[in-house]
Amino acid sequence: MAGQHEQQHSDPVVAAIERVLKTERDGVEMLRRSEDEARRLLTQARTQAAAVARRADRCISRLHTAYLQKIERDIQTLAASHAASGAGTDKAYDTKALTQAARRAAAKLTGAP
Repeated sequence: MAGQHEQQHSDPVVAAIERVLKTERDGVEMLRRSEDEARRLLTQARTQAAAVARRADRCISRLHTAYLQKIERDIQTLAASHAASGAGTDKAYDTKALTQAARRAAAKLTGAP
């Protein structure tokens, strides 16, 4: 038996098959490590994307709040200006002028002529 086992190790065909099998095992292990690394990178990328989305949401919320506060200040300034001008109280605002201003603002925001 020992002679047959030694003969197999010296047989070039057996040696070639063993090399192929070892190469295959090494390839499978490399593939497994690559898949593990890909999963790790995917998890890391998802975590970073979630953090970016949270920062963007906070930034958008702050911007939205700042614009709402600016609009409220502008309204108060206009109301104070209107009151100081001594305009009659029976018609607080000129509807036609407000409509035209709203149309100009909409056109400016949308890029329409």
